Amino acid sequence: MSTEIIKDIVCPQCGETQKYRLYTSVNAQQNPELKQSILDETLFDWRCQRCSYFAAMAYPFVYLDNQAGYVVCVTPGGAGSAVEATEPLKGYVRRRVKNLAELKEKILIFDSGLDDLAVELMKNALCTIIRRSYGNARLHAYFSKAEGEKMDFAIFVPRQLEPVYHSTRVEVYKQSQEVLRTLDYTDPEGFATVDARLAKRMIEEYQNA
Repeated sequence: MSTEIIKDIVCPQCGETQKYRLYTSVNAQQNPELKQSILDETLFDWRCQRCSYFAAMAYPFVYLDNQAGYVVCVTPGGAGSAVEATEPLKGYVRRRVKNLAELKEKILIFDSGLDDLAVELMKNALCTIIRRSYGNARLHAYFSKAEGEKMDFAIFVPRQLEPVYHSTRVEVYKQSQEVLRTLDYTDPEGFATVDARLAKRMIEEYQNA
């Protein structure tokens, strides 16, 4: 069951004290409406009822999907220890992310039945290929969806509010899986951080093998 805490929040703009519902855990099966709020990237939203000041809150919590068999700890900024889940985690894929956008991506990846590290390898390759088109800017890619023989990614470019979407073949995903098999990669104990940094390290290990 999803758990929540009611806390008093003082609006930094007008000073009004209001109640805020803070979720310490979200269960995908028992609270599908909260899962949808995560996918809409609105779960952390807060707006002052007096002056309409808006803020995106950030706090640690756990997202659990019993049916798909994964659990994700959100630790804003990457600081602090993993939040303890209340249900047995044996056999679950366990991940740690820094924010709601990364959590949303993990949900989309795992709900599509994909390996998130293989997806990270794809993102690394995709950004390397298209970076020159954007003046070698630092790009951020997020998995969007898998459809047929294509996988779509949202590419965020500095100083552009809206992402640019790029597609790549599922065959590239299969090649990424083969890289991981060659390296005999296995998840570490506990909550693993599977991100662009890990993907870069895996690629370097593969190239040096």
